Parts: sequence; C-alpha cells; structure tokens
Amino acid sequence: MPTEATFILAGLFIVLAATGWAFARFGDRDRDPPRISADYIRGLNLVLSRRTDEALELFIQMAKVDDDTLETHFALGHLFRRRGEVDRAIRVHQNLLARPSLSQAQRDQALYALAEDYLGAGLFDRAENLYGELTDSDAVAKSALERLVYIYEREREWHKAIEALGRLEALSGEKSGRAAQYYCELAEQARRDGDLPQAREHLKRISRGSSGALRGLVIGAHIAKEERDYAQALSLYEKLISQNRDFISEVLPDLFECFRATERLGDFERYIESLISEDRSLAGEMAYAAIVGNLTESPALIACIEEFVLHDDVLAGLLDVEEIGAADTAKKRATLERIATALRKLALSSARYRCANCGYSTQRFIWHCPSCKLWETVRPIQRFQLEAVMA
Repeated sequence: MPTEATFILAGLFIVLAATGWAFARFGDRDRDPPRISADYIRGLNLVLSRRTDEALELFIQMAKVDDDTLETHFALGHLFRRRGEVDRAIRVHQNLLARPSLSQAQRDQALYALAEDYLGAGLFDRAENLYGELTDSDAVAKSALERLVYIYEREREWHKAIEALGRLEALSGEKSGRAAQYYCELAEQARRDGDLPQAREHLKRISRGSSGALRGLVIGAHIAKEERDYAQALSLYEKLISQNRDFISEVLPDLFECFRATERLGDFERYIESLISEDRSLAGEMAYAAIVGNLTESPALIACIEEFVLHDDVLAGLLDVEEIGAADTAKKRATLERIATALRKLALSSARYRCANCGYSTQRFIWHCPSCKLWETVRPIQRFQLEAVMA
C-alpha cells in the first residue's frame, strides 16, 4: 500500500507540474514556456516506484533552486517531522531561514516550524527560546504562546506558565481557568516544602467558580489539618463532601482523623448517619471509602459495609450470608473486617481512578490527565473490580 509520504510527494510533484502549466497558459506569451525538467520526471518515477527517500532528497535539490517554493519547503519539513526524521526537518527549515529575501511573516513562520522540529525532538530549551522570540509576531504569536504554555506545564514551571497563559488569554480574549490549576500546583509545592503561609497565599489567587476551586478546597482542608486547626479542616472537608460526593473516598479518612483528634467520634457517627438518612445511595460510597481507607472502627461505616456486602450480587454469591447476618455481634464484625481486608487488597491492586473525559485509568490520584491533558477530570472509581474475582 502507498504510504502517506508517497501521496504527499506525488502531490508536490503534481503542484510543480501544475505551476509549469499555469505559467505556460497565463504567463508572458512572448517567452518560451518552461519545459518539464528531467529531474521532475526522475522524481516522479521514484515516487511511483515507492523509493520515497531518494525522491525526497531529489525534491530538496529541486526546491533549493526555486525562490517560489516556500510553502513546498514547509510541507516538506512537516512531512519529515511526521516521519520522525526531525534532523532532516530541521535542515529544511534552517535552509529557509538562511534566505535573505524572506519577509518578516515568512521568517516567523519558518522560525515557528523550526521550533516545532525542536519540540518534536525533545529539545525543549531550544524550542522555548524560539517560541519566546515569536510571542510578538503578528502571524504566529497565539500558536507560540500555546506551545510555551504546553512546555511550561510539562516542565512544571508554573510561574512561567501563569505568565504565558495570561498573555495568551489577553491575546485571544478567552479565559481558560487553567491559571487556577497552576496556583494549586504552587500551593501543593509550598505545602510539601512546609511553607504553609505561602501555600495559603497561592490559594488566595484562585477565584470562586474557577476550575481549580474544588482542588483549592482540598488543599485548604489539608493545610488546616496539618496546622491542627481541626475545626476549620472539618468545615472544609464537610463542605467538599456536600459539593462533590465523588471525593468521599479521598477525604473520609482525613475527616475521621480530625474527629478522632478532637475526641468527637460520636459526632462522626452522627454525621455519617445524617448523610445516609438524607441520601440512601451514599451508603455504597461510604462502604467503599471505609474499606479502602481501613475505617472499620466506625459502627456507622461497618453498617454500610454490611449493607454493601449483603446487597452485592457477586459477593452474596461468594460469601456465607447467614454468617454475616448472625446475631453474634463480635462474630459478625470479625467476618465483615475479614471481607473488608480482602476487598481492600483487591482495590489497591486495581486501577482506582479514571478520567471522565478519555477513560485513562491509574492507581494514583492525579489532577492533570496525562492522556487528554485536561484538569480535574480524574475521579475515584469508587467501586470494586469484582469481575476479577469471578474470572
């Protein structure tokens, strides 16, 4: 089957032929029409023979002697880059930049193409420098800023990402909300370094309703907990659960620790019971959170685990339901704890998080999906992969 390169090369040679025809048809009638060169015929034969590499080299030589082949050079460089031959793409674009006759717009386009080559080769410093030169270009400023934001995200240079994103949003007139995520990253970094005041300063830059507001709430709760401001931490964790139940399994262990640190485990029990009384569907999510977080000390959560086990078709078929429902409370608790331990091992050995946008799965929670590059789309799965047990 012909490759993509074969089709593109054939197209390039057809363009050359069409250019010659147009010149002969509409050009100066007093001049002799250009003749199709032997190189063109030889190159076309190479394409048809699928000798793509030889045809590419010949085409480079043909393009060098023609001052009107700028777009052809760009197409050729793009083809090399798509084929993974970045060194050849770089050579094409460097040859273009050596031309003194380029206009400013053409030069900017060639610089951008060369930056794309460097980015494709993993030479981020060189690519960054070239994109930086183009941020004031009339032709490619927006694209250059988008690439800079991508590089700074990848390199985790959040201050630079914020600055580049600000310029991009000012230029395009569109607000993406990603800056809030960058401030969250800075807050997380400061928290890991033990600089909690600085972490709070970064969180202040997150506006309400932005894409990072939920994440900022999580970070703020963790900071309050680390500072032993348990009243504030409890308020934030409860607010988080009320706003987004997807994070119950993530914050319930921290919530339990805060209640235990303040010797208010009775209030924790009442809090769990009130949530479930308001929404019975929460019992299953509470059971999952309790099992994964090893929270079997709580009677309210043990009740959730019992209900989950008894009403799950797979588990009910595998376990002794009568033993679980025994009147002997101690025996029942021991049985449920044993089941919880087995399910915890199952959960920790499976993917626990999935991107709601692209389906990317991971065992570790992340805020930025490495597959689709979107923020805050990864969520806890909050269910056990019981199919693996039955396989």
